[in-house]
Amino acid sequence: MASGTPDPTARAADGPQTSTLSDVLVNVGADLWVVHQQDDPVVQSIALREPSDDDTHIPRRAVLLAVGFPAQGPAFTDLLVRAGEAGVSAVIAKPATADPESLRALGELHGVNTVLARQSVDWLQLAALLKASVSVSEADAVAGARLGDLFAFANAVATMAGGATSIVDPAGRVLGFSNLADQPVDEHRRKVTLLMSEVDSPATDPDYRLTYAATGCVFVPGDAETYGRVAAAVRSDGEVLGTIWVIVTDPDQRHHVVRALEELLDAASLHLHHARSYVDVERRREADLLSHLLRDPQQASACAFALEIADKQWYRLATLTSTDPPTRTTEVAPHRLVQRVSTWLHLIQPNAIVAEVDSHLAMLFSGQNRQEWTNLQHNLDDFLRRVEPTAPSLAVVVGRELHEVHELGDDFTHLRTLVRLTALGLVSPRPGGAVVLMDEHLPQLDLALLADWHRSTNHLRLRVPTLERIREYDRERGSAYLETLKTYIESNKSIPATAAGLNVHVNSVRYRIEKLQSLFELDLNDIDVFAWLLLQFRFAEFTTSVAPRE
Repeated sequence: MASGTPDPTARAADGPQTSTLSDVLVNVGADLWVVHQQDDPVVQSIALREPSDDDTHIPRRAVLLAVGFPAQGPAFTDLLVRAGEAGVSAVIAKPATADPESLRALGELHGVNTVLARQSVDWLQLAALLKASVSVSEADAVAGARLGDLFAFANAVATMAGGATSIVDPAGRVLGFSNLADQPVDEHRRKVTLLMSEVDSPATDPDYRLTYAATGCVFVPGDAETYGRVAAAVRSDGEVLGTIWVIVTDPDQRHHVVRALEELLDAASLHLHHARSYVDVERRREADLLSHLLRDPQQASACAFALEIADKQWYRLATLTSTDPPTRTTEVAPHRLVQRVSTWLHLIQPNAIVAEVDSHLAMLFSGQNRQEWTNLQHNLDDFLRRVEPTAPSLAVVVGRELHEVHELGDDFTHLRTLVRLTALGLVSPRPGGAVVLMDEHLPQLDLALLADWHRSTNHLRLRVPTLERIREYDRERGSAYLETLKTYIESNKSIPATAAGLNVHVNSVRYRIEKLQSLFELDLNDIDVFAWLLLQFRFAEFTTSVAPRE
């Protein structure tokens, strides 16, 4: 099964004891077989990578699933190069990407264990099987603390690094801290320990931002009232699980603290993964409850009670949309975008409830006073403006301020319409902002809802084929009647304005309008026909594909 001889000391020498590559592959079964194995490393995470993926970070001790790479392509070779440099546990590919001999040669060349999967295997199912097979031991071999006991782990870090230690999650909650008697702490540490939370949100704190941006440890200088600190972000597959902060009272010990903390980061990842499993379960429960709350108004009060928001004074429902033109192909995979936004939301608003409902990312915010919403709106604008250049331009579309949870379901229906208007460019955020407020676009929303209401009537079903006939006529003859009609209606039936919009002579417009009414039996002087056409050209889907002139 293996072309190399596994190193029997690999597990013991690699720090935290988890399942090895051989353990994982045996658990998955006959859908995988090894074509090159040079050692038997531990496996700490499972990661999917695609050719168009903008995430260039390759996590150490991960099993990479090479999804959708073309055969013999340079992108796959580049992935193997980066995987070898990062020290991954293995790369898995399918025969459509590389045949066994090529995969073996690439593995040997770049020092990577390579595994072939059956062509018929579903990637997501395989990833789920692999994740399920990655088990952890009761204690890590470096710190000696039981996995998930972050107070014991913080004491272990403090002992090895020589300074009081705190472990903080991305929302600013203190998950664990050391309590060794001989290690001094400052007033800031005492206050944070008492509150079990940072005073300032990590989303806006410059020290946290510096730590998140670094790939290793950073030193945060102290001042007259606080000690300096060595800090590091704990990551898994590119995701920040939390941060570790070690107080440095003696500047000569700074480099020792950095070395000790860097050696403990892999173990810290395991501890935080284990500790947050309960949090993940709670978030899934919240998502299910939010979905029920929006779909079934009769259950809204019960869901609000279970979500512990029944006593809130205000509620705002929001969702996410791209403001890029519909023809642009975004470079961020949808599941990554959802994951990233969910992480951001929990950074700036730990109490936000997020769920995918009817293919929309629904976000529920709530609070006790108006100032909370003002601050939240500012933070939403701030973090969406900081999205990476490779991501689509995003907007958070926000519903009305509500005071009763049973109204949220109807608001979600209206919110989806507003999202469509935003995607079509018919409404947009304020200049320099990224938040679209329903309260500011009620006329457009009412017209769009009216158009949707008419769409369910017999009158509209009779009229839609008329517009389809015009488009088909243009397609067959190379004419521009639908474009002319659209410009004429949106110009409030002004012949000169229509001519200017189409860049043609006014007589050409008059001729086309007369022909339109004659060929397709349209009375454009009928106010009902005019109002209906205006609604359709502003909100109907076919308006984005008006036939061009040939």
